[in-house]
Amino acid sequence: MHLPLFIPWFKAEPVYIPLPFDLPLLPNGLPIQPFGVLVAIGVLLGLRLAEEFAKRNGIREDAAYDFSMYAILPGFAGAFLLNVVFYQPEIILRAFQDPKALLSWHGLSSYGGFFGTAFGVFLWKRKYRLPVLNIADTTAFAFPFGWAFGRMGCFVVHDHPGRVTDFPLAVADYVTPYGRPPFPARHDLGLYEVFWSVAVAALFLVMWRTPRRPPGIYLALIITLYAPIRFLLDFLRAEDAEGGDVRYLGLTPGHYSSLVFLAIGLYLVRRILTGDYTAIPESLVAGADGSAAGETAPSAPEPEPDAPAVQKDAPRASAGGKGRKKRR
Repeated sequence: MHLPLFIPWFKAEPVYIPLPFDLPLLPNGLPIQPFGVLVAIGVLLGLRLAEEFAKRNGIREDAAYDFSMYAILPGFAGAFLLNVVFYQPEIILRAFQDPKALLSWHGLSSYGGFFGTAFGVFLWKRKYRLPVLNIADTTAFAFPFGWAFGRMGCFVVHDHPGRVTDFPLAVADYVTPYGRPPFPARHDLGLYEVFWSVAVAALFLVMWRTPRRPPGIYLALIITLYAPIRFLLDFLRAEDAEGGDVRYLGLTPGHYSSLVFLAIGLYLVRRILTGDYTAIPESLVAGADGSAAGETAPSAPEPEPDAPAVQKDAPRASAGGKGRKKRR
């Protein structure tokens, strides 16, 4: 006996805004893509939450914004470029004959975005020579809230088809360009990651009320919680011939990337839980003298590991740094 399917097929189509002039590349007007709108909402919400997290934890809001941009912009670049490398390498070969092939839209790779973000964080650290874990938590805390909207965008356009199934949360009549009607019900992996995002966001809101949290714990949890779930979800992904991801030795690029990031996440968890608190650098403390970290962050070495950290409710400091409470 098959369980009933209760998610009917739908697909959010783009809305076209008429232009006062004709453009060969936009014959129908300016397209407003539902996926792009939801991703933009997720990015803006994430930036706002990162600034709020910074304010409540004694970190400069402008420094948190600066760090977020170092994470987000390379992240999108990595998502686009590595999607081509991992999933559509034939485009690179075609680009040797027609360079315009690289300019067309080919989708985004989530792990490509993570690799790009890691590169952006590396650039931030190399430029300012400041410890990462304290300020990285501002962006990591906001991540599941923004990711929920991004994956909602994936769901409404159904660009992550899964295997044929009778699971109750499957999408009925799942239309793919590789099949013929009648279309069967399939898993939708974008929807499942929305559920993951909501669950992690709820966990982070509970942790928000905890008075003591080791620096970097949000970053470590994001990586450690996402990697195994993504590894399992990729087994539900449609086969390459059905519009799913390409396989290498039977596994998707997401499988291999999950193993890499799980190792990174477990390393961070161990380091954070067994290490000492580190002080928030003077240039990142809310109320410190000087401009944003993005403008005048000093090129100073990292503080000693046993230096006390600033409390999350630290009052604004004067130019001389007086008045800050220290965490023991």
